[in-house]
Amino acid sequence: MTIETRLESLRTYMKDEGLDAYIVTGSDPHGSEIPPARWRTREWISGFTGSSGTVVVTSNDAGLWTDFRYWLQAAEELDGSGIRLFKEGIMEVPSPEEWLAGTLGSGAVAAVDGQTMPAGRAGDIQRRLAGAGIGFAADRAPWDRLWPDRPPLPGKPAVGLTLDETGESRAERLARLRSALAEAGADTWLGTALDSAAWLLNVRGADVPYVPVIAGFLIVGSGFVRWYTDRSKIPADLQDELVADGVEFHPYDGFLEGLASLEESAGVLVDKHLLSRGVLDVLPESVGRIEANDPVFHMKAVKNRVEVSNIARAMEKDGAAMVRYFRELGERLEQGDILTEIEAAALLLEKRRDIPGFLDQSFSPIPGVDAHGAIVHYEAREEGVGTLKKGSGLFLIDSGGQWTDGTTDITRTLSLGNPTDEQIRDYTLVLKGHIALSTIRFPRGTRGYQLDTLARMYLWRDGLDYGHGTGHGVGYRLNVHEGPHVFNTRPIDVPFAPGMVASNEPGLYREGRHGIRIENLIICREDEKNEFGEFLAFDTLTLAPYDPRLIDRDLLDESEISWVDAYHRHVFERLAPMLEEADRSWLREQTAPL
Repeated sequence: MTIETRLESLRTYMKDEGLDAYIVTGSDPHGSEIPPARWRTREWISGFTGSSGTVVVTSNDAGLWTDFRYWLQAAEELDGSGIRLFKEGIMEVPSPEEWLAGTLGSGAVAAVDGQTMPAGRAGDIQRRLAGAGIGFAADRAPWDRLWPDRPPLPGKPAVGLTLDETGESRAERLARLRSALAEAGADTWLGTALDSAAWLLNVRGADVPYVPVIAGFLIVGSGFVRWYTDRSKIPADLQDELVADGVEFHPYDGFLEGLASLEESAGVLVDKHLLSRGVLDVLPESVGRIEANDPVFHMKAVKNRVEVSNIARAMEKDGAAMVRYFRELGERLEQGDILTEIEAAALLLEKRRDIPGFLDQSFSPIPGVDAHGAIVHYEAREEGVGTLKKGSGLFLIDSGGQWTDGTTDITRTLSLGNPTDEQIRDYTLVLKGHIALSTIRFPRGTRGYQLDTLARMYLWRDGLDYGHGTGHGVGYRLNVHEGPHVFNTRPIDVPFAPGMVASNEPGLYREGRHGIRIENLIICREDEKNEFGEFLAFDTLTLAPYDPRLIDRDLLDESEISWVDAYHRHVFERLAPMLEEADRSWLREQTAPL
């Protein structure tokens, strides 16, 4: 089916159902950033493959809303589809609900599959549309009817994690959750997010690309744990462990029925940012609803000592793979080889696979050479693929790994020879912001948006900026993008706390020319307590050199030079024992003092 045919099939459904617009979230019932193939409805209806966006279809028009990271990609993928691109983040661009309010007449009805939209977001849309006299239906799911070859539910086997891997038993995590529920005045927790269930039960799977989770739902009460999943995916010994800890197994498609049958005395904790509108619509009216932040969402963001220790090993393995990759890539280009971006990404995957403990990539790699580096979430494809060759410009490679020890995410920008003054200056300004965030000391209670400015300030001085956030949380053998903490310009009210891991990735993108991003993972730690309060700081976890050919020493002050030199010494000391002499020699040169 072509995109045009799919749009027409949706419009036929809308007409049959008396609908004037349909909103496609592209998400699944779990709010996954990367949903299993069965729920990639946004991609199916539009052809857009980015991980974030909303499609709205009316009887005679259609639009895709997506953010800065995907503007260039979306423009290419939507070409000829009949779907218009709306660039989120530009002041004059309306939101989907604003556009609908101005497009549809009073009495019209817009619909969404409420199982795939957070309750808070659905409520915002409904209120905005109601102000224009437009109805909102959250109970319409046309996909089984429209999508003839819709993929089935994933069914890959699960694995259990040991205490040496998690630092906390399943029973201890359940006890912590129940204590948090009691403190909030609730006794029942709904676990719809796959990574929350995986963290709480100390299990991992392979139901989502790049994310080791299992498709399922949890209901945890004061005396029960009900897991709605495909039991056949759970090995017998792991089933025994789970049952011993009070876990009951139920079919995946029995979750809504389980919600509907909750006892009237239940007090359900409701986080409208995480739970879907469909879930709340199914909860009996008699059940108590206590609105609060999801405790598990916050608990798993703070890594314990065992997890931190394991993450350190993952960083060593990932760093060793990066060094071996950079050396071989450089040697091959120097010898006259020409590699496509796809081949360059495959070479990095090969280097990671060579190291014991590698499980999978943590996301689809972003290997952008020259102008492709300016496409923030670029995905290399055979058609129009870029090539790396000696002297061709800049190469941005953003990648990560799922290791038995943890999850990694790293970006480096490399010179392929003869960098221009502009490229060197751009890189060095990005590096200065990267260092500023790495080295800041800040009072406990500080939020990410208060720190985000540090990474941008040197760019701002030159009238430059980037359109994405500066950093995101990272899970432990879980989602490479994990909340609730972030570095960005939006006033998200989540303070950083010791044990939180986040990315530090400022960038600069010149459309049609080059892109630069430098990314390390950092971890928050306690620093000092004095008469002015308690202060926190960050330690850098990632181990890989920067490209000295792109650093203008004259643009760095002495403290920045000292920091880079100290970081490079640390990288060499940690990675050298894992490397053979050729790689060790290359790393010694790359980490020589500035």
